Amino acid sequence: MRIATAVLVGSSLALSGCGSSSDEPSEGPTSASPSASESASTTPEVPATAEDLVGDWTAASAEWTVHFKADGTFVEDYQGVTDFRVGTYEIADGTVSLIGDDGNTDKGAVEGSTLVFKLGTLERK
Repeated sequence: MRIATAVLVGSSLALSGCGSSSDEPSEGPTSASPSASESASTTPEVPATAEDLVGDWTAASAEWTVHFKADGTFVEDYQGVTDFRVGTYEIADGTVSLIGDDGNTDKGAVEGSTLVFKLGTLERK
C-alpha cells in the first residue's frame, strides 16, 4: 500500500507541472527578440510615404539639399543658392517625384534609407 501511495503521489506531482498556470511564461515574443520599437530605433527608416520624407535631405557632393515640407511641398537649395527651386513632391512604388514649379519633374528611387537621383544621392540630415 505504501508503494502504491508513493507512486500515486509521485505521478500527481509529475502531472501537476504539465498543466498551464499563471506562473508559466505565455507563448509569444521572448525578451531575446526585439520589440517593434527597439527594431525601429536600430534600423534606418526607409521612406515609404510622403510623411516619411518630411525633413531635410542632402547630397553633399552635389551641394544640393531638398527640404521636404509636411504640406507636400519642397524647396531645393543648390550650390549655395537658397530656394533655388520649389514645387510639390509625391512618393509611390519606391519612386520620389519632385514636381517643380518650373515645369520639370525629377524622379528618384528609394534605395534603403537614401533617395537616388541623377544629380546625387540624398541622405537625411
